[in-house]
Amino acid sequence: MKINIVKPFLPDLSEVQTEFNECLKSGLVTNNSPYVRLFEDKLQDFFGSMIKPSVNCNGEMSLYHLIQAWKYKMGYDPHQSFEVLVPSFTFTGTINALVMNNLKPVFCDVDQSLVLDINKCVIDSQDIKMIVSVGAYGNLTDLEKLAEFSKQNDLVTILDNAPAFGSKFKNKYPWEYGFSEMISFHATKIFNSMEGGANIVNDAEIAEYLLRLRDFGQYEKVRGDVDMPGLNSKMLEIAALVGLKNLEKVDFILENRFKNIAAYKTFFSDLEEAGFLKTMKVEDHTSCTYLYFPLILNEEASAFVDYMQQHDIAVRRYYTANHELKYYMDRYRNQDLSYTNSIKNNIVSLPIHTIMSYEELHYLFTTIKTYFIK
Repeated sequence: MKINIVKPFLPDLSEVQTEFNECLKSGLVTNNSPYVRLFEDKLQDFFGSMIKPSVNCNGEMSLYHLIQAWKYKMGYDPHQSFEVLVPSFTFTGTINALVMNNLKPVFCDVDQSLVLDINKCVIDSQDIKMIVSVGAYGNLTDLEKLAEFSKQNDLVTILDNAPAFGSKFKNKYPWEYGFSEMISFHATKIFNSMEGGANIVNDAEIAEYLLRLRDFGQYEKVRGDVDMPGLNSKMLEIAALVGLKNLEKVDFILENRFKNIAAYKTFFSDLEEAGFLKTMKVEDHTSCTYLYFPLILNEEASAFVDYMQQHDIAVRRYYTANHELKYYMDRYRNQDLSYTNSIKNNIVSLPIHTIMSYEELHYLFTTIKTYFIK
């Protein structure tokens, strides 16, 4: 049996072909087109946000523009720089978006929840002006503690929640804690529009900047004048259509996912109690939607990865310790990374799909059990 690392949940062609055919006939396939606007309306209904979410062609551009908008509001021009607290243990896209905005990451540690360890974050320079927390695997840091830390130190706070669609902290969505948040709708994600991303913010000025930035930075369309340099990062109409169809099924997506998560937790609790591995800690007050299911092994993960691949089960060495990557190594400074360094070679991510058959779960669990209990 073959189990891929991801299995995108997508609508059937018949569900979108009529509307897409209308788009092709009308020529309205991009440029803030009708289904893009409707998708934003429906996302606002889902999240209950005060300000309508803005969508982009992908999650990376959503994050890039969100950082750019805040940097502009803070009074910095594109050539100026400051430092940003950010976990090293994240997807490279998080760090790339900062560096491409000419900002300097300060690599910070994560805790057993594999999210930013706020207790270890130190304001050790007057140059630190921002903090970015990442919703690794769908998990969330303590958002109340993060809000308090940010307020005490006068930091702009951005949430890279690319993998955390639907996750909640104390039964609230992250935007409800006053943060600016990015979510990815890439095909690999829990909820997808094939490709895409969105920002949910609480600041009307930032929301206005985001709409301009995805359209080259234009604030008026007669001459196309700009007062900040944006890029073309608008969502295509077909992506919005797919997103709309999936949003109609979002309860089904999340219910199935939580059912599968429960099965994983039940199975791995025995292996964890036996001391074979550790699983990601998820606090009782956090509802985590698990983009992947991470395992922290007691040894370097290569042998386990090879074994799983031999049995046609795809796994990932995910996330990355960015402070050790070729470009970032020794280029930016680190704070205490002791936990990240202790797990970075031992962690592996298992596939967990929205829809998994009993046979797939049985094969996955039996294969893993056989590796540890020979």
